[in-house]
Amino acid sequence: MLLDSKSSSSSPSAAEERLSKIPTMVSEISRKISDFRRRYRALVDNAEVFFCHYLEEYQSLESLKSKINKFQDQVDRIVKYQKETGRYPLIKGQPSTQRYLSRITAKQGMYEDEYRVLEGQLNSARNQRYETLDHLTDEILDLLDGHQIFSQFLGTIALSTPSPEDKVRHIRNEKYKPIYITALTIALFEEVRYRGSFTSDFLNERLKQVFTSEAKMSLMATKGETVTSTNMFRNPMSAETKLAYREKILKPLAKAALLQSIGMHSPPAKALLGKDRYRVLDQLERKKLIAIVEKKTTDFLKLGIGIPVIRYESREHKESFEREEQSQLDFMLKTLSALKESNSELGDLLRIPMTYASFLLSTKKEFDYKEIYRAYGVLEEGMHRKTYRPEYVQYFLEMVGRFPLGSGIYFVQEDSGEIERAIVSSLYPQHVDEPICKQITRRQIQFLCQKEIIVTRQTNFYFEKTRNESHYDKDYLKARYKDEFTWNAAELWEFQIPAIEFWKRDGSRKRNGTFNPDSY
Repeated sequence: MLLDSKSSSSSPSAAEERLSKIPTMVSEISRKISDFRRRYRALVDNAEVFFCHYLEEYQSLESLKSKINKFQDQVDRIVKYQKETGRYPLIKGQPSTQRYLSRITAKQGMYEDEYRVLEGQLNSARNQRYETLDHLTDEILDLLDGHQIFSQFLGTIALSTPSPEDKVRHIRNEKYKPIYITALTIALFEEVRYRGSFTSDFLNERLKQVFTSEAKMSLMATKGETVTSTNMFRNPMSAETKLAYREKILKPLAKAALLQSIGMHSPPAKALLGKDRYRVLDQLERKKLIAIVEKKTTDFLKLGIGIPVIRYESREHKESFEREEQSQLDFMLKTLSALKESNSELGDLLRIPMTYASFLLSTKKEFDYKEIYRAYGVLEEGMHRKTYRPEYVQYFLEMVGRFPLGSGIYFVQEDSGEIERAIVSSLYPQHVDEPICKQITRRQIQFLCQKEIIVTRQTNFYFEKTRNESHYDKDYLKARYKDEFTWNAAELWEFQIPAIEFWKRDGSRKRNGTFNPDSY
């Protein structure tokens, strides 16, 4: 949030107060997500206006500046000559140098007035956009605190997507996608920070400042519980560490994630896409679009957001504020520029979530729901080909698992032998093929409880080996399920499965079936 000189560096108490107001009710998380989407849309609307006028406005500003400088140069030369000789120089075509000096000084003043007015308008608009982006980022980071809320946040977005047959599905998904990508980017960054390291000077310097203790603290852990991922137990961060981590590191990263596709809304991008912005592009069109989006996104970040103009308490305050803002801006620009590079440290923090989101929140007009289960394999293939940093993909896939949050699976209930439905409800499965779910049927009748269930590979009908080894006849399975062993949980969301009931948890988990290493 943009602040004046009296509050430009938020006090810990104010920030802690914001954190304390994080909603715990599921209905509040859903409402927050809708609010984030609305605020992002407002930022897009503002960007569209910016893209239409910014080139002309900044050209006018430069033209006025050039005219002012030319007049100032003439004034300086005349004044210098007068001081050195004691008289005014003769100017060709000008009967009176003094009157000429008065005229050009008046014109210079007129242009300076125009410049100040235009610069003030641009600064005001830039400050407003900065404020909008900063406030949205603050609100998102306030909410994303602990693996349970991350799970609810990502799962709610996935479960709120329209059906593949819905004519507005791709339009609605486009509005949610930047927010979804931002949450995944923050989660991936936290995994890399916790389990790996960076070469970026910006990140390393700030991480050393924030994490002065050797204790392994994690954003994904909350007080009173531990998070396990690949058998690692994590400690929650202190409020002070969390606030510093957010302000110094996560905030610029989240802003870069939110803005990574803002250039799509520029006139050149719209002209290339034509009337159908969701059509499949050929390779040449795609290459041109990527270049346009990169250029316009960079322009928006540098000229449309930039460094805000505020009131300063002192020269030291001004230098400190502008140095910090410039450092964050440079990091954001570097991160966005790295998107075009394969196997890039900064670029892959965004590219991996972007690839994943392209399946979960597809904007293709024609879409088969089963495509979401391909996301894991596509990233895994990219890992082997080293399209992405292998360790980044490994951390990401271990975090999300093979079965995306909010996706539906069929499994054999160990106690009854019945085929039941479940919806993936949590990040950080202990094994990528063993999703943590909420069972939603019992004896094939709707059923919800607060306990989660871990569906083992040997009870998950997604796997052909499980189906073949089950006590169900193949002909029965084919007739009943028609080879559809996953299902679109979004079709039942809120109509038959109330969000507030689904996300209730008592903290317990039951394993459905025993772990069998031979299954993997």
